[in-house]
Amino acid sequence: MPPAASTVARPWVCRSPDPALVRTLAAALQVEPLVAAALANRGLSTPDEARAYLEPSVDHLHDPLLLADMDKAAERLARAVREGEAIVIYGDYDVDGLTSTALMVHFLRHLGARPTVYVPNRAYEGYSFTAGGVAHCRSVGARVVVSVDNGIGSLEPVAQMQASGIDVIITDHHLPGRSLPPALAVVNPRRADCTYPYKGLAGVGVAFKLACAVAGKLAEGKRRSPEMMQFLGEAMAFVALGTVADMMPLTGENRVLAARGLPAIPRSSSPGLAALCAAADVSAQDFAADDVAFKLAPRLNAGGRMGRADIALQLLIAPDAATARPLAEQLDRLNTQRRAADREVFEQAQARLARQPADGPIVLHDDHWPSGLLGLVAGRLAQQTGRPAVLISARPGEPAAKGSCRSVAGFDAHAALDACHEHLDSHGGHALAAGFTVRPERIADFTRAFRDAFVAQRGGAAGTPPQEYDGELPLAAITPRLVEQLERLAPFGQGNGRPVLGSSGVTLLEARRMGGDGTHLQMQIGQGPAALRVVAFGRGSLAEQLGRGELLDVLLVPRINRFRGRFSVEGELLDLRATQAARPRQAAAGA
Repeated sequence: MPPAASTVARPWVCRSPDPALVRTLAAALQVEPLVAAALANRGLSTPDEARAYLEPSVDHLHDPLLLADMDKAAERLARAVREGEAIVIYGDYDVDGLTSTALMVHFLRHLGARPTVYVPNRAYEGYSFTAGGVAHCRSVGARVVVSVDNGIGSLEPVAQMQASGIDVIITDHHLPGRSLPPALAVVNPRRADCTYPYKGLAGVGVAFKLACAVAGKLAEGKRRSPEMMQFLGEAMAFVALGTVADMMPLTGENRVLAARGLPAIPRSSSPGLAALCAAADVSAQDFAADDVAFKLAPRLNAGGRMGRADIALQLLIAPDAATARPLAEQLDRLNTQRRAADREVFEQAQARLARQPADGPIVLHDDHWPSGLLGLVAGRLAQQTGRPAVLISARPGEPAAKGSCRSVAGFDAHAALDACHEHLDSHGGHALAAGFTVRPERIADFTRAFRDAFVAQRGGAAGTPPQEYDGELPLAAITPRLVEQLERLAPFGQGNGRPVLGSSGVTLLEARRMGGDGTHLQMQIGQGPAALRVVAFGRGSLAEQLGRGELLDVLLVPRINRFRGRFSVEGELLDLRATQAARPRQAAAGA
């Protein structure tokens, strides 16, 4: 029996960049051929492009006034600050919305304004502008309302506020519908008539652009003050946190914002961010996007998933450490509870995979699953299987069920939901993460339509998208020098994944479970005199399926393990299988 090793039944494809380009990049940048191949695989075709990629600079950021309606939005908000008008920041409770809200609150406070905040409770009010939200804006005498990470679909509520004398500024990044809200200004790079050069900003990225534009207006043609420049530099911490958490592509401007913002998170003067980092036990040393995805964002999300969405917002806008510290500790406890609940739902979902078609998306429905955990578990399923995953659940007494979709590269979840719109009450999101509501009696129709949309997007081909990797190397060639050069491609995340290496014909020396509950896998593999420690998260069950001495092909992400001042190379396992016929070694071809 073959070592089963692979729980991801997908073909492996080694990328094959032009050997001449690989040689040119390797010589010009003084990097190893496989590093040059990884750069070429990311679409970089000249040494200058590759240098700009390896050294992200704020000089590569675009003028915020290139965004449609930005000039009008910035001028109105600047006037509200000058004249002391009542301002409401209207936010959302996912991490992108939370960081957008916090950034704008801190920015306006820095300018001397005293904004109020309204964030609807999704479980009871819904999303974006709600009746309760509109009533709140009126009750506090708002003259200007700024939405962050929401509002692009709220036509009627915005019309009501504008008619009552409230100027509404929409900042959002979700795909607009056929008509834009009748707001004073609608700032969204995805507007059809917006010529802004980069369309992939997160909601917090758009909010940051508004802050930059307002700062420029208030400077009245002069250079912005050193204090303002320092504030905007530190604000990139919020931008990086929201951008990574919202699974936005780390390309273009987002790459610059993340590269500058990620190191600022653990060094932030924000009491909330400092307390969050302390609770998550992260430090400035080697802080990376993975720390956001696996440590910070889950804690911020835990409040909402466990019924206390307000705590995360209170933390991020906390004025001092004494206020922030107990809030961060409370989120940490909620996250522990969330992990236990998440594990239960994930195991139940996993048990049903065998009854799902193996060549299409995963669609599962269970009304016992908490709606706050659907997206998280769907994301884990998509990551493990390489297939889009949809989880659906209905709260008792509610007329419509809620669904969350998490996708993989090459499949646009939002477009798929658009194709299923006749079966849905509502839907929104973006290519990799989307949500919807559906009547229970329409779930079966939706499931069929969603699977049809998957086949249609893939040109009529079913099956699982292939696992691509950057090159093939023997274990002995995976050296600290190589891995340190590969780390220069960071920050890693959506649209810029960590380089993946293949190694054929390795021998399994050891496989055992690790972690307090045995959830994870630790392996030792060898090839001649070389050996490598490999870990696989959430794959502990493979320990019983693998036999010492078996010959395997592996796909792994190489990393540097820094522990107590000692450096060593290890790998994170993506997939493995019984050794196949010999395959061409790309690194040698590019040398």
